[in-house]
Parts: sequence; structure tokens; C-alpha cells
Amino acid sequence: MQVHNAVVEEVFLIDSATGYLDIIYANYEQNEAISKSLRLNVDINTVILNSFGYHISLSDIEEGMLVDSLFSPIKQGLTPPQADADLIVARTYDQPPLNFIIDRIAKVDIDNSLLFTGDPNNADNQIKFNISDITTIRDKDSNPVPLRSLHPGLLVDVLVAHTNFQNAVIPNEADALHVQIL
Repeated sequence: MQVHNAVVEEVFLIDSATGYLDIIYANYEQNEAISKSLRLNVDINTVILNSFGYHISLSDIEEGMLVDSLFSPIKQGLTPPQADADLIVARTYDQPPLNFIIDRIAKVDIDNSLLFTGDPNNADNQIKFNISDITTIRDKDSNPVPLRSLHPGLLVDVLVAHTNFQNAVIPNEADALHVQIL
């Protein structure tokens, strides 16, 4: 699950890497925006980035900031509702959001650390993602996995920095910050 443009109401730290964020986000139901609260539980496996794609700690997030997040299914029956955060991207209002791209894997090039999504038979309809040492890759259970565990046909959510894809290179190319298997 994911939310975008949620507002941080509270940051609670157990230490610099663990704790929780209480957020408010808009949930759209029948053309109406309804504000919902959610507690994002943060542990040492949670990837936390700033708006430039750099790793930060939970202690760097402040009340009033905006966050985008990928998280586990919401745990029912808890007040406030809670979920375990897999990825959090924090930013201030004047910083642009990072981009999330959901698509199926077309090809994995392990030797060159590349991941292609889109139509496997048409390079015009593909995006080439550069996988670097800072790229995190997680399976459906949010466990870290290597690039070699990815294969064509998997549905993934790829987080990239501010890329406009307006270049003349085919396929379009971007640096992947985080890859989440869906």
C-alpha cells in the first residue's frame, strides 16, 4: 500500500532509526477527499530518503513535513490504525516529490546492473533503470533481495529521482533509488 503527500503530525523516536510517524493523508472515496490518520511504524529495515534520494534517519523528519510511503497492509482494530513502513520519502512543501513508477519487468541485465520495465517486445515502451550500490530492492514481504532475484513478468514499484523522460534516448533511462516487488 502507499500514500502520497501525507502530512507528518508527530515523530516518536525510540532511537535515530526506530519509532513511528503519525501522518494524515487524503483518501478519495466517491469523488470526496476524506482525511485519515495512520501510524507508520519504523524499524531498522525501513528505507528513509529525502527528496533528493539520499538516505536520512527518522530523527531528520520533522512535524509538518510531507511524506510519501510504501507500507504493509493496515493493521485493523488498532487506534490509530498502524502499518509497518517499508519506504518513506520525506520532504518540505517547497521540494518536489520523487516519482513512483509501477510496471512489469521486461528484462534484467545483472552484468550491467540494469532493470527494464514495460513492453518486452518494444524498446519504445520501456524504461531502463540503473541499479547502483545505493538502490534498495525489497520482496513482497519487504525483505532485502539481490538484483538477480528479479525476473521478467514481476510487477514492481520503482522509486526514481526527478526524471522528466524528455530525452532522445530509447528506452528512457532513470536511476532507481528503490525497487519494491508488488
